[in-house]
Amino acid sequence: MTSATLRRLALPALSALLMTVLAGCGSSTGPDTYELGEKDIQVDEGKEFTLSVPVDTAMGEWWYLTAPKPDPDVVRRTDKREEIKADDDAVGSGSGTDSFDFKAVGPGTTKIRLIQCPRGACTGGGDAGGPVTPSPVPSGSPTPAKKYRATIHTYTVTVRKP
Repeated sequence: MTSATLRRLALPALSALLMTVLAGCGSSTGPDTYELGEKDIQVDEGKEFTLSVPVDTAMGEWWYLTAPKPDPDVVRRTDKREEIKADDDAVGSGSGTDSFDFKAVGPGTTKIRLIQCPRGACTGGGDAGGPVTPSPVPSGSPTPAKKYRATIHTYTVTVRKP
């Protein structure tokens, strides 16, 4: 086979591959996702975004949206999802991700506060109702180790006009 024949045969396949790659460049597979360390978020009005945090059910850890709630004129929470991968070694335990979904509804800046609650570290209704707050430590009790205390993670979200 000559090199000219090879080029003629390969050209349609390369063209199809290039079109597939280029078609994927401008498309989006879903809302932007921000991880635990990404605390300053900028998003266009009308767009959806997700805050994704690691969860360790073996430690009895859970995450909640906590007070004060974000400004409803700037962002609105649309969903909370949980993906847990079971630990084969222990029944009822595992690790995974909690995803908090939001929609940017109007220009401005607001704060979103997520509270990370190890077992017994929080009080309140959580997603079922009422604010979740860190549990008080009884006077005279030793301060719990950091990994057993509730931690509030604050995200600053700025919504821009597109």
